[in-house]
Amino acid sequence: MYRFRSIASILALVWLGGCTTLPVHRAPAAGSYAERPAPHGTESLPNWPMSPQQIEGLIFSGAYEVQSVSGAGAGTTGAEGVVLAFPDEGLEAKIKLKLMDPRWKLITQRLDGINNSPRKELAAWEIQKLFLEPEDYVAPFTMSYCIPLADAYGEHRELPPTLEGSQCLLGVVAVWLNDITLSLPVLDPERFNRDYTYAYYLANLNLFTYLIKHHDGREGNFLASKDDARRQMFSIDNGVSFGAGFAGLFYNWFVPNWNSIRVPAMRKESIDRLRGLTEDDVTAALGVVSQLELNDEGVYVNVPPGENLDPDHGVRIEGDVLQFGLTDDESEDVWERIEDLIEDVDEGDVPVF
Repeated sequence: MYRFRSIASILALVWLGGCTTLPVHRAPAAGSYAERPAPHGTESLPNWPMSPQQIEGLIFSGAYEVQSVSGAGAGTTGAEGVVLAFPDEGLEAKIKLKLMDPRWKLITQRLDGINNSPRKELAAWEIQKLFLEPEDYVAPFTMSYCIPLADAYGEHRELPPTLEGSQCLLGVVAVWLNDITLSLPVLDPERFNRDYTYAYYLANLNLFTYLIKHHDGREGNFLASKDDARRQMFSIDNGVSFGAGFAGLFYNWFVPNWNSIRVPAMRKESIDRLRGLTEDDVTAALGVVSQLELNDEGVYVNVPPGENLDPDHGVRIEGDVLQFGLTDDESEDVWERIEDLIEDVDEGDVPVF
């Protein structure tokens, strides 16, 4: 029988976004099995404006023009929707921008809050690489970025630099996904047990939310492809996550959260990839998820991650270097969740397909 580790986990499992009974833990019907949902060619990522690797390279290049800026919808972090054009490529993409807080708070609080934790958004993007192929990613491409004050637009022109001694506004950008919609309830246990494609994508989502200890299950944070026959699921807001120790008490208690295994079964392929990991692999992948260095113009620019400057803190500033990552305690918590899940699979408490 599945081992519940806390009263909170029992309550979370009972409230299934409209379903009031626990799902039966069994894999999808054997007759529905397939190798994997059929790819759609360049359209193999139909909900992405371009591949994650391409959008990353284009934004890093700086060869873009801001076409328009608008509000990004509901939320409490002041996110904006920004349309970028890439003239050399004849492409454009919409991104979501959330600036880090430049106000009177202590430096680390500006860069890492309870409801807006950029480093955890960045870690969520990285962790899925440990067990999913790019076409199966459930979190949109996310990166840190510092807007030069000289390029600031709209109300941003009135803001001071995020960090003293710099000339830029630190923020996190995430690619805006296409043709996705709110689809409730998130989990339909009956469909999971008969529809392989549905189960495939929902198992991907739940493994991701379990590993990051996702704790903000508000409507609108989980979206699905508008193509119901290919109901790929996405988690688009992952800043309230990776809670370890005392920090794990601060989250949204009033919504059905997805920090536990709620689907009836997990994908064997993903579980096998987790089996191949060591604790050092997890720490290496998540300890430094973004590094920026101050250039001669006073702008923080993205550079390849270097050695972890301080494993006990998630935001690190040393000289001209700024790092974001998980603390050792947070990485250890991820590893323990991996070990617990593999044990549950091996004991038959969580089936695989």
